[in-house]
Amino acid sequence: MSRFTIFCLLAVSLGLLFSCQRKNSAGSGRVAAIPTSRSSVTADPDRPRLFQFEEPLETELIRLTPQISIPAEPPGYTLIQPKGETEGVIVFFGSGRDTTHAGYEMRLYETATDQQVALLYVSTGNPLEFLFDSTRYYQLERYIHQAVQEYNLPAHRLLFTGMSLGGTRALKFAEWCMAGHAPHGVRPRAVAICDAPLDFFRFYQQGERAIRMGASPISVNEATWVNYQLQEHLGGTPDEAPRAYRDYSPYVYEVSIFDPLESLRNIAVRAYTEPDVEWWIAQRQKDYYSINAPDAAGLINDLLYLGNNEAELIVTEGKGHHPDGTRHPHSWSIVDNEELVRWFLRLP
Repeated sequence: MSRFTIFCLLAVSLGLLFSCQRKNSAGSGRVAAIPTSRSSVTADPDRPRLFQFEEPLETELIRLTPQISIPAEPPGYTLIQPKGETEGVIVFFGSGRDTTHAGYEMRLYETATDQQVALLYVSTGNPLEFLFDSTRYYQLERYIHQAVQEYNLPAHRLLFTGMSLGGTRALKFAEWCMAGHAPHGVRPRAVAICDAPLDFFRFYQQGERAIRMGASPISVNEATWVNYQLQEHLGGTPDEAPRAYRDYSPYVYEVSIFDPLESLRNIAVRAYTEPDVEWWIAQRQKDYYSINAPDAAGLINDLLYLGNNEAELIVTEGKGHHPDGTRHPHSWSIVDNEELVRWFLRLP
């Protein structure tokens, strides 16, 4: 099986909506390392403006396991800014910055810019960024600060959001910023995550179970590379390195009062999930213990317990579909883009 085929299977397994490109040994089909660059598209003054900032590729390939690698992309950001005054900024932590893709999350800018909200897509260059390395936090914070300063964006009106592992990044980055680590003072007003894994004790264990039971090939494939990454970067399994898993997870169910959540007490937090367990059993041999809905519910429940009256769990039914119409509850389509933007703008 080619690396390109494996990469596309990985995209399917996580519900990530990539635009896959084949790369050969000569490097065709992939942007070569380039100097730091900016570009903009402002041909029609009545349309939103698009600005690109890219830095050189750090590597051609991202290694997930010794046998599996995926193509890297140029790190940087893509900003789509509405005409006139910008009322807020949605910072999207996704698998890439290709805003021409048909994925629901990548089209969020269409709704946002109509309501004077800019979209800022940020990337470290790794489509499957886990944020294991602390330097990646500083890199992302630098991009956000740079865009805010250069394009006169409202720094006090930021919404961090993302789908799946992108949602994990959004929440982890929000906790990091709110804990006072951001050198440029970037802080979100709100966070909205869509079906993101949060408790990596649970996530590792469900992956091990999928491998042990020989569940669906997609489930086993995902568990294989995810658990390899976790062991490689956290120093072993949860039993071998419990403190590392606790420190890495943005939420842990078994910790009564999880310290990082204290930093989220004063910002709005939404968690979207569609726990269609019948679909998961039929299609992936997964049950309630193996999906991300318990993490979302536990996160919001604990934030409400801590006194955050702006914490909200959004549970949907029958809304999860890929752009081609394929049923999948682990999809950004469970988010009502227009309502999300209105909610953000209503926040004081």
